[in-house]
Amino acid sequence: MLSFFKEKIIRSLCERYPRVRPFICPVKPLVYSDTLEDVSIANETVLVLSPNEYWVLQAELNVKSEKEAARYGGALFDLNDEYRYVAQKSEDNRYVVIAYNPTELSQRLIAASATSIKKMAFAQWVFDDITRPVKLPSGKYLTLIDGIVMEIDSTYIDTNGSIKLSDALSTPRLFLKTVGIEGMVPSEVTTKTLRNTLIVLLIFLGNLLAIGIVGYQENRILEEKTSMILSSSKLPETSFEREALIDSLKKKEKKQLHIREVSKEISLLAIEGKIITPPPPALPSLPPVIPPSADGVVLIPGSKPGEANRLIVDNTPSIPSIELHGEGIRELSYDGNGIYMVIDADDANARNSLKNTIMNRFKHAQINEHNTQIEVRLK
Repeated sequence: MLSFFKEKIIRSLCERYPRVRPFICPVKPLVYSDTLEDVSIANETVLVLSPNEYWVLQAELNVKSEKEAARYGGALFDLNDEYRYVAQKSEDNRYVVIAYNPTELSQRLIAASATSIKKMAFAQWVFDDITRPVKLPSGKYLTLIDGIVMEIDSTYIDTNGSIKLSDALSTPRLFLKTVGIEGMVPSEVTTKTLRNTLIVLLIFLGNLLAIGIVGYQENRILEEKTSMILSSSKLPETSFEREALIDSLKKKEKKQLHIREVSKEISLLAIEGKIITPPPPALPSLPPVIPPSADGVVLIPGSKPGEANRLIVDNTPSIPSIELHGEGIRELSYDGNGIYMVIDADDANARNSLKNTIMNRFKHAQINEHNTQIEVRLK
């Protein structure tokens, strides 16, 4: 529907405003398909297919556009899958549907050396408004029967007042519907195509050359900067030694980063430290305290050789330090290859939960359990 009204609007503009006619309704040269071998092909030439090269019928379709009507072509014609379909609206809900074979058309154009033609129309579209028969070079006539353009022998029609095909094709038309041929016919390599291709290749080559020159200059600048940095940093001059040194530093940095990550994960473990202090032992009975000497320190009488001496300092006996026991991380060390950790946990449930947590966070953890202690090695 939209294309139908668009065509009517364009026709109306071309009829009312002759000055805009060359822009929106340009007159293009037409060539009839049966005369391809006898005429010269000019720019913008439109090929007019004779009725013998397509199938046509009228159909009443309840659709809104010509494009939608063309989709019913496969159901209206009993043809193979090689055919394509186009439609033109003639009246309300009435369309002229055309079926054509692109393969046959391309072979025809190649045989006639007319592959430069880019657009085509059907005789049905070009001569749908003729009032007199059009005489063809073959001796037959184009005429309109029930709205369908047909090629028929002179025996069956009145040829009085007929016109020549050349005159019919040269008649100016305000609007001509066409179909693009691009994609149907193999493209022809022309001098213009070769020239444009050569220009594109030269531009491409120039860009590559410019990129190469700029890259060379940038490499020279980078080499000079690298040389200055090496001389100022006193690094070895040979690339082998530099690479070995850089590789060693990278490995150390990677190992340090791994240790920091593992340490962070350890710090996130839910390990609650508890100090369990046993009751202090009963103090042994002490002999009578002897008043301190002027120096303030004396040996307790009765001490024997080999025994631990107990001292009295300012009338206060020294007591051995009490050994404390508790829960939590008892030992944490790094031996250069991995982290060693000893955890005290008296509760069996707490130990199992802690082991599961460690195994989930550290995939390569080695865990050994000794009574209330858990030994963990992390790589």
